[in-house]
Amino acid sequence: MHMDSVTIPDAKREVESPSGRVKIHIRCRKCGEVFILRGVRDVKGHVETGFRRCLCDNDHDFDVQVVE
Repeated sequence: MHMDSVTIPDAKREVESPSGRVKIHIRCRKCGEVFILRGVRDVKGHVETGFRRCLCDNDHDFDVQVVE
């Protein structure tokens, strides 16, 4: 199992959150399963959620976006 951060394409736009966390919407492109998670954004714009793979065992093909 690999451990990567998720890069949000529009990372230049800041999402204000008092706790420093952002809400992330992840949709699996293989089975369509949807996950809504909280993550922490680092200074480079990467968001770490702890999400590693879908229920269908997909670990790389996702649509990821910040939920505002």
